[in-house]
Amino acid sequence: MDEQLLQFIWELGLFDKVNARTTTGERVEVQSSGVRNANAGPDFANARLKIGSTQWVGNVEVHLRASDWKRHHHQSDKLYDSVILHVVQRNDCNPVCNSSGVAIPVYEVAFDPSLASRYRQLMESQSFVPCRPLLGSMDSFRLRMFLTRLAVERMEQRSERIAELLAWSGNDWEAVHQRMLFRAFGFGVNAQPFEQLAQRIPPSCIAKHRSSLMQLEALLLGQAGLLDSEAPDEYHLRLLQEYCLLRAKFSLTPMERHVWKFLRTRPVNFPTIRLAQLAALLNSIGSLTSKVAEIKTLKDCMEIFSATPSEYWSTHYTLGKASKARGKSLGEKSVERIAANFVAPMLFAYGKNRSLQPLCEAAVELLEQIAPEQNAQVEGWQSMGVKPQNMFESQALLQLKQAYCDRKRCLQCTIGKQILQS
Repeated sequence: MDEQLLQFIWELGLFDKVNARTTTGERVEVQSSGVRNANAGPDFANARLKIGSTQWVGNVEVHLRASDWKRHHHQSDKLYDSVILHVVQRNDCNPVCNSSGVAIPVYEVAFDPSLASRYRQLMESQSFVPCRPLLGSMDSFRLRMFLTRLAVERMEQRSERIAELLAWSGNDWEAVHQRMLFRAFGFGVNAQPFEQLAQRIPPSCIAKHRSSLMQLEALLLGQAGLLDSEAPDEYHLRLLQEYCLLRAKFSLTPMERHVWKFLRTRPVNFPTIRLAQLAALLNSIGSLTSKVAEIKTLKDCMEIFSATPSEYWSTHYTLGKASKARGKSLGEKSVERIAANFVAPMLFAYGKNRSLQPLCEAAVELLEQIAPEQNAQVEGWQSMGVKPQNMFESQALLQLKQAYCDRKRCLQCTIGKQILQS
């Protein structure tokens, strides 16, 4: 038993309402349990109760033991003078008073012991998700509705991070788009170095040299610290020479080469290839902000992000080391990941910031066009019979696992609530 569960029991009315009485014997009729308070002060605000023959409107405080009132010094805190009922599991202290010395009615709540047993089972579970043994009781329609809310919640959280980046950039949407795009091109393993690279290249620098693919390659590879001073071939030497000019022109400081991960990475995912692909993309489009705002479908993403790197990269994975000729454009799966991790979040955040609801809806529709991602967490859900139909639903399952199940937030979860109330 913990205080969160007792608050949950009070909030949802999962107690013996028929025999509810204060410790002094007065009948308690709960007309409204109140609104959960997330700030300082009593746990529930604006509750409506009838205690005895008197109608009350005020706040409710919940504790495991009545003595917690004094232990938390509520008797001297004026924030608690508005409390009209003290709800406890065990009344071990009587009476309790507010700062004016007025006694607060105490209700020792009575509830079904099996509820606490189910809660304990959830809290002590070592399963993939706490409710795994009980999940079969979940209504499928309610589950789908909950997943929709979770997917939007995940997008809301991402948009909050983007809003923080926007404030950091001085309300420069182009800089934010650039940073998020670079991070997406890291494809997880190199996401952090790519984001660092974005911070080291001013958007104005890219804009001035957008028309030259070679200059963009020199800028990206040079700032990444991946150009060798002893250039092994002619093209590498040209890139190095070009970068030296750009470095002096914009007073640039390159990154350290060691931050990039090549080991145990497939050649097609080497940072050098991803940077060449990124240079080709930047060379083929204008403003990132306006281009992303135009995207409506996955087909649009395929047309925009399938830019082809320069001819040199058709026979190279790294600088100076030739390989068998092969196309190096982004594959379909890679474009889908960029659509999910860059386009959709940016559409949603930009639409929310500018009060453009169609852009928020386009972000959701875009995720619904992409196949669900395949990773250990999604496979875990699939083994339980919960199979996402698209990326929107798989993102919802990731949010459920990471934000609720892993943190044992069963009392804030629709599934957990239904299990506890069943």
